[in-house]
Amino acid sequence: MVNVTAAVSIGLLGSSAYFVPWSQWSWRLGRLTAIRNEIAESRILALTYDDGPSQNVTPRLLDLLRQDSAVATFFMLGQNAKRYPHIVERVVKEGHDIGCHSYRHLNAWKVTPSRAVADINAGYDSLSSWLGPSGMFRPPYGKMTLPTYWLIRHRAASVWWWTIDSGDTQKVVPNKEKLLETVRRQNGGIILMHDLERTKERDSFVLDATAALLKLAAQESLSIVTLTQLCH
Repeated sequence: MVNVTAAVSIGLLGSSAYFVPWSQWSWRLGRLTAIRNEIAESRILALTYDDGPSQNVTPRLLDLLRQDSAVATFFMLGQNAKRYPHIVERVVKEGHDIGCHSYRHLNAWKVTPSRAVADINAGYDSLSSWLGPSGMFRPPYGKMTLPTYWLIRHRAASVWWWTIDSGDTQKVVPNKEKLLETVRRQNGGIILMHDLERTKERDSFVLDATAALLKLAAQESLSIVTLTQLCH
């Protein structure tokens, strides 16, 4: 399987005394092309969902995945896991990966370092029944600073971004065909979607895009894996 420990999305860079050193970003950006190539060569599709679990969208996603015997990775907010522990239990029971996405989804670039660090720690604490202290992590908004970087490094947690953004957080909900074409062109990828409850249109996009991606994977002989499986 692909030898990958992290994937990065271009567009995460900025300038601040607290931002992760350029040496770290340059390494990740340098790995982006290699990661995409490795995924394409192995024809791998990793479905990932952020900000859940939610009361209605997450169970419907799980139903879709179960119908195709497919697996996914859910980066959960601690406050939502605390609200819907039975859904977290179902996610784990059905063989999916979970990761920490902090507790309240604070943007590390817009709050004090201490608040960002506390938010991440609270997220891990809330998920401790299902996720170890070194469990995988995805930064809220894809943003990390030097303090949050060192916190995650101290935890020995793997950090995961994505290679393809579904666009479900854009101002205008995109056509799912654009997403499918990108996946088809790249022969797979790590897909970013969100399973929090929003408008009916956005919820439908995520559900429809997931169903379409599952169908595309079968048509294009793409292997659907969790991020843990991607590393082994």
